[in-house]
Amino acid sequence: MSALALSAESRFGIRWPALLLVVAGLFVGAAIASREPAMRGALNGVGGLLWLAGAAWIVWSLRDSARRLPAGVATAIAVVTLVWFVRPVDLVLSVIGFAVAGAVVAVVGRDRPFAWALAVPATWLPVHLLTGAVRGFIFRHGQIRTDPPPTAALVPLSMVLAAGAAGAIVAWQLARRADAPDESAASVR
Repeated sequence: MSALALSAESRFGIRWPALLLVVAGLFVGAAIASREPAMRGALNGVGGLLWLAGAAWIVWSLRDSARRLPAGVATAIAVVTLVWFVRPVDLVLSVIGFAVAGAVVAVVGRDRPFAWALAVPATWLPVHLLTGAVRGFIFRHGQIRTDPPPTAALVPLSMVLAAGAAGAIVAWQLARRADAPDESAASVR
């Protein structure tokens, strides 16, 4: 990523909420991997709170984005699509889904591409929890959970890293294009 793209995101303080999401992903992943119910509950609770705090921080930092409306709508569509179609235990599909969603939202939110890309996994958890609560209320029973596959512990962190990497790549490409000399003007002469 160029210095321009990194400094633009740094001005808006995205490093700390991004780090908070990474730490939350580690906690939630550790909770999934844990075999001890009490430890699983504690790690999941701490990870969930950290995730929600990171989400609030990222959303708050984007409140004055010039692309707030189109990028916000793109984020909402991406998150709802991910909640409905990507199971949170499927590592490969999560990486692909969150990378593609992060890249698309970053392009739409091109004024702050890295932050907008991170808004995808950040807001995924609240929507995922709300969807689960609504499903449970409507159908009066929850889904039967089985032991997750061994790779499921990697999924929470992979969501954040995939979307973040996609956002960083988009930010780098946008900065590269902004730094490139305008070839169309040179060809006119």
